[in-house]
Amino acid sequence: MTKPLFRQEAIDAQREKFFGEVTEARPLPLWMFTLLAGLIAVLIVVLGVWGQYTRRERVEGFLASDVGAARVLFADAGRIAELMVKEGDVVTKGMPLVRVSFERATGQSQSTAQAVAGELGQRRELLAREQSQIRELGIQQVAQIRKRVADLQNEMAQLEREIRIQDQRLQSAREQAKRFEELGREKFVSDIVVRQKRDEVTDQELKLQTLRRSSATLERDLSQAKLDEPSAALRARSQADQLSRQISEVQQTLVEVDAKRESIIVAPIDGIATNIAVSVGQSVQIDAVFATILPKKSQLRAELLVPTRAIGFIQKGRDVVLRYEAFPFERFGQYRGVVADVGQTVWSTGEKVGPLTIREPVYRVTVALEAQTVNAQGQALQLKSGMLVNADILLEKRSLFEWLFEPVMQLRGRF
Repeated sequence: MTKPLFRQEAIDAQREKFFGEVTEARPLPLWMFTLLAGLIAVLIVVLGVWGQYTRRERVEGFLASDVGAARVLFADAGRIAELMVKEGDVVTKGMPLVRVSFERATGQSQSTAQAVAGELGQRRELLAREQSQIRELGIQQVAQIRKRVADLQNEMAQLEREIRIQDQRLQSAREQAKRFEELGREKFVSDIVVRQKRDEVTDQELKLQTLRRSSATLERDLSQAKLDEPSAALRARSQADQLSRQISEVQQTLVEVDAKRESIIVAPIDGIATNIAVSVGQSVQIDAVFATILPKKSQLRAELLVPTRAIGFIQKGRDVVLRYEAFPFERFGQYRGVVADVGQTVWSTGEKVGPLTIREPVYRVTVALEAQTVNAQGQALQLKSGMLVNADILLEKRSLFEWLFEPVMQLRGRF
């Protein structure tokens, strides 16, 4: 009898391994399913009662200074000739910030402003020379009038002496004529001699009247000369003043031409120069922004534009979550703020508020920032006025059950 190659035990073992072992399947006890369902129910109840959901309203806005930043604009188109400040410099009111050139060259390689300024300068010199001559002429005229007054006064004094002497001669002639009339009545002298004496009296009276007429004429001339003195001075002063006005007009035109040639823009308020948007040699257009002056010790705040449909539950003190577009929140995180003021005026579609144009009616909501900086890799970066912001205004908090059954409660309140 031949002996098998494998032992019988090995063959039986392989047979059992191929078909596997027979086991008895026992289902989970019912009490375990009940316990699991109970735990889930308790968890749902706990979550519904103590779990809370905060309703939020997502809006957009921008950063602005709480005391009003001053935007510095260019009044005319030109070219930047000199920058006198740099970003972050502290400036004072009236401090020069930038020099702008407005010159345009002519065919002779000379600017139009220079040519006009040269002509105006020559006209100003001519007017000044003419004014000096008029003043000198006025002084001379006044001096001549004063000399004439003095001469007339001397003539008047001399004429008055002659009148007194002539009056004495007339009195003497009358006395002689009277004596000769008495002698004529007594026939000591002839009638011819008496008539001669009477004629002498008449001649002396005529001479006295002539002297008095001359005195009256001199007096009128003297009075007129005394009036001519202030008139001449006034006339010279009036002509000089008229020339002064013309010189002032020319000077004003020169200033305007010089202003059109170049202009220096100064700081309107005390503060810090930020957002300087130009460089030397750059051409600028009218009303272009040069820089923004932030007042000292000012704080940035967020100005949010909230649609009218969402303004109902927004009140002072509401928490706000802010995301700055310049600092993506995926890398730099979100920041907190608190509603400080809710505007009462509706802004209409198409109006411009800061850097944003309104797309639907909105209210303006002011938010006080928790921090004025953004933390970037351990470095505090300063926020800047004008940065755009996305924000979530956190509204009322309710449990999940309240949110779940709110429609039912509203229906119950109606009936």
